[in-house]
Amino acid sequence: MLTINKISLASPIDYAAEELKKYLRMMMPEGGDISISYNPEAEGGFRLGLMQDFGLDVSDAENTELDDILYIDCDECGGIIAGDNPRSVLLSVYEYLRQNGCRWLYPGVDGEYIPMKDIVPVKYRHKPSCRYRGQCNEGAESQQCMLETIEFTPKVGMNVYMLEFRIPRDYYEKYYNHSKNEEARPPEPITDEQVLQWKRQCEAEIAKRGLQFHDIGHG
Repeated sequence: MLTINKISLASPIDYAAEELKKYLRMMMPEGGDISISYNPEAEGGFRLGLMQDFGLDVSDAENTELDDILYIDCDECGGIIAGDNPRSVLLSVYEYLRQNGCRWLYPGVDGEYIPMKDIVPVKYRHKPSCRYRGQCNEGAESQQCMLETIEFTPKVGMNVYMLEFRIPRDYYEKYYNHSKNEEARPPEPITDEQVLQWKRQCEAEIAKRGLQFHDIGHG
């Protein structure tokens, strides 16, 4: 049975462990349960944590809060999946899964391709050349689409999510008014209060993943 040991404590690392467990179980549906525990002394299984806690070099990061380093050293039974900050640990988990054949083609569960196969060894270390890699809400947006794009962001190696405007009502109204489609979908009125509540939900999902949050406007 595979095990996942968290070496470092941080909410994004907790989430990374749950994501690793979920996708490994999808890849190997007959492989049994996978336990998750906090065990900084662990020497076996998957070990998730900060590179600094493993004694790994992070000197090429000018700022470890902003610069991501992804580190993977795994065999068929587990190994180290690490990063120089909690967000980078999550990015490393997705990169490990990608190198084992998983693909996230577009936001939402229908955009996932998860092969059914045994895991293979992965050795990888990478510092992205761009510090800021992300997207901003624009156009016509539903709340479900917003949550799915936030979930999608780290799966493809991005580390930033921006929410434009203090209350981005205009973008939501473009969707919920169903302009030019009123006969099929009657308009659904929304308020500033509803939009602000949705924004706070988005902020919570951004924070859960440790993504950099850019708010209101450019610059």
